[in-house]
Amino acid sequence: MSARIKIFSVICVAGILAACTTPHTNEGVENLIANNVVRMTVNWDEKDSKAWSPASYSVMGNYFHWSENSIQYRWIPVQANLRRDLYGQANNPARIPDGFPILSSGDLVDVYVPPWSSMNYGELKAPIIVRFVCSASDSACQDLSKKDLGGRNEVVSKGKPDMGNLVFTKKFDESGNRLKQRQ
Repeated sequence: MSARIKIFSVICVAGILAACTTPHTNEGVENLIANNVVRMTVNWDEKDSKAWSPASYSVMGNYFHWSENSIQYRWIPVQANLRRDLYGQANNPARIPDGFPILSSGDLVDVYVPPWSSMNYGELKAPIIVRFVCSASDSACQDLSKKDLGGRNEVVSKGKPDMGNLVFTKKFDESGNRLKQRQ
């Protein structure tokens, strides 16, 4: 291997490893969505029998203090592909309040996104789903949402909404297994 290729390879590997140590956010996207409600798309199907949590090796999970406390609640990864006010993308796990349906990939939800610097999943200071908008299979609702917002995923409202009516109960044990229903 030539010296140039070796040097290039070392630089690439160093860059990749550096990107894996701290979750990154685009400052412009962060400034746009922080402390606001954003229409987001659910990334994965929620499992009723097992808690979602980041992998144990996940930088995001470690950086934001994912814990045995966090895993006991309902969470789902959500994503916003912003196009109206700013071209960018946001990805975060969001906590799901009681009474919401089991979420599926492609569902639309409104998510309150706290400032990046205040997020701590172990203390439950993290994005919260505040409204189920529509299911992935409801194409009329999905189209109307995109038309009304000027894009599929955009800021819906500015500021922290009233979340006093949202209730969160532990659904899973410390290992992420579903708690038995009380009779």
